[in-house]
Amino acid sequence: MNLASPHCAPADCAMADAAAQHRAKPLRIAVLLGDAANLTAQSAIKLGQCANVRLCPSNAALGSAAPASLTALLGQAVTAIEQGKLVELRFNECVQTQSNTQAQPLSLWLLDDVRAAKLRLHVHAFIASFAAGNEALSVAKTAFTAAKRSQACALQHQVAADSVNEALIALRRSVMALAARTLPPLNGDNRTTPPSGYWFSGQHQARVLCLNLVAKSLSTPAVNQGEICQSVILTQGTQLMPAKALLDTHRLLVPISGDTLEMLSAKLRHLLSALAAHQLDSGAANTPFATELLTCWFEHYDARAPLALVLMATSIDELQRETQSMLTALAHQAVHHGQPVKTPAGSCFYAHPLGDAGLTFVYPGVGTVYPNMFNNLHEYFPTLYQQLAREGDLSAMLQSTLIYADETKTAAGMSLSQQAISGVGASYLFTKLLTQVFHIQPKMALGYSMGEAAMWASLDVWQTPHAMISATENSDIFNHAISGELTAVRQAWRLESHDPIVWNSVVVRAKRDDINALLPEFPRVYLAIIQGDSCVIAGCETSCQALLAKLGKRGIAANRVTAMHTTPAMLVHGQVQDFYTQALNADAKLSPIRFISAAQTAPVSIDSHSIGRAIADTFCAPLDFSGLIQRAYEQGANLFVEVGADRQTSTLIDKICQAHLTQASTGKSTQLPHCASTPPCAAKTVAMACNTKGADALTSLLKCLAQLISHRVPLSLAPLMPHLGAGAPHLSSAVLLKGEPQ
Repeated sequence: MNLASPHCAPADCAMADAAAQHRAKPLRIAVLLGDAANLTAQSAIKLGQCANVRLCPSNAALGSAAPASLTALLGQAVTAIEQGKLVELRFNECVQTQSNTQAQPLSLWLLDDVRAAKLRLHVHAFIASFAAGNEALSVAKTAFTAAKRSQACALQHQVAADSVNEALIALRRSVMALAARTLPPLNGDNRTTPPSGYWFSGQHQARVLCLNLVAKSLSTPAVNQGEICQSVILTQGTQLMPAKALLDTHRLLVPISGDTLEMLSAKLRHLLSALAAHQLDSGAANTPFATELLTCWFEHYDARAPLALVLMATSIDELQRETQSMLTALAHQAVHHGQPVKTPAGSCFYAHPLGDAGLTFVYPGVGTVYPNMFNNLHEYFPTLYQQLAREGDLSAMLQSTLIYADETKTAAGMSLSQQAISGVGASYLFTKLLTQVFHIQPKMALGYSMGEAAMWASLDVWQTPHAMISATENSDIFNHAISGELTAVRQAWRLESHDPIVWNSVVVRAKRDDINALLPEFPRVYLAIIQGDSCVIAGCETSCQALLAKLGKRGIAANRVTAMHTTPAMLVHGQVQDFYTQALNADAKLSPIRFISAAQTAPVSIDSHSIGRAIADTFCAPLDFSGLIQRAYEQGANLFVEVGADRQTSTLIDKICQAHLTQASTGKSTQLPHCASTPPCAAKTVAMACNTKGADALTSLLKCLAQLISHRVPLSLAPLMPHLGAGAPHLSSAVLLKGEPQ
């Protein structure tokens, strides 16, 4: 039915207005998504016990005419709810269930919020008000006034709907956006525009959505010509949308464990036979994966087995190819001697797994964050995001207004303090994901430059890490002394405030000794960082270019203004130490993790003073990252996992290992073992990242987990299992926890 009907629209508007005006306070109508995927079994039982009335766009309820608009339909619903009824809004549209056995109608369940609370129902959203009229801005204002909500604190969502049923679908999708904490399209038809990104909100502040429905009318009288406009104000509920499946028909992961290489090969041959049989049964090469088959491999996976390989693929065809490639690789003599097997798809096998004795979390420094980083991760881990948003200001932690801005160049203009906050936020998020969701527990931790601060903030040592966000934003250290106008540099160089400084940092592939030999000629250039086969020099841009010319090298400018790790930074050493001398959690000293600093050879003592001093020493002195990795290895670190945005440090660690760099501070010739040894030499150190810029965030994470599984690091596969494809059964807890960390 057309919303613009000249006979029905005015009456419907009047009905909606009358329903809203006789209330002294805003509506509080609880809304639940009524399909099987989103309505929990407990909620369904409770709703089934209530007397209800069903309203549809095509039927007449309570003796009235069929409603011609969504607001008229909601007006009928409110009347029924005030009479103590439960209302089901039924759509003229069905969807196939995941098992594809039958079509299910879509619906929304509406009831009074007090009644919902008495039934102990967690609902997806609340309707706070609705209004209709001929002028969009006026209608929206009326709805906001009735809801007693501010337009400035709400998201406006405009949709063209030419029927009540289309309007209902738009309403349902708006409820889903709130329940998924996912931003709907701000304008246009949400039937074609996909949602985008996590919906950040102020801590303890409800998300508010104004759904604006517009339909064009050509048949109304001239006085009423224009748009028939409706606005519905929605606020978030406590019920979250179910997490998206980590594995599906386009993202396959198969863990296979065994006692010997021969046992693994036999299982691979069995998998090949099963896949071939599946394709014969299905009659097509790329039909959806048989969930029973995938479930079987998880059920038979044993985390206690000495060996494991992981297959990853995006289709059945690719899974067959990966399986065959792995089978061929296992027959190669180099594998028997420890040569790892890794494919671009993510499949991997380590014949000599390192275990978790040397598992080390590595925290990257400033400058690794990037626009729209892992912006869809919340769809797979909604509960974790909800927890982090409850514990602190998640938006500020990730600097969301800059990282997730519509214009991707916005992130490039971030200040040093903003990059520092966002980098720590990214590391904090991935740390909680690895430790709380997958139950991975590192034995050691270290950081690259300011990554040391991220390390202490992320691993439950500092009592109030979120307080550091505001402190960093307003810090003279980050905004003025070693960045911005560089007051510390001006003091060291004895410059006036009006004297210009053109500062830059340059990455150059050169030896430290060659650079050190030239530094006396260029007093305004500093060797800031030593990292594998390259170094970072910083200082006066002109002087840096002159030094490079004399060195005969070309560098890559970082175009970042920071005087960290240079002599002028020592002028703020005391301030930095005070800044990072933070109160600790009561049980912080009980942490089994050994925290390694670039500033000292022994692990850092877990007390406020020692931590603050170690960070300040690292922050202000030249950073020898090669030496840090050398010392970490000497203390037992051999499996390095970068925890944060992108893969800066894992790439550096690979280069450090490959170059067999010596420990610069002592001059010893002790060498790190080769990371990518020529066969048949076993790899004794491995570096990996849980995120990669430019790649799908979830796929990057799964590739990291696959390597950890093959290295026999204790972790939980339970997050991978609840939705093994469409309609997959849940695995029993007895199987899920077999050999896994509790």
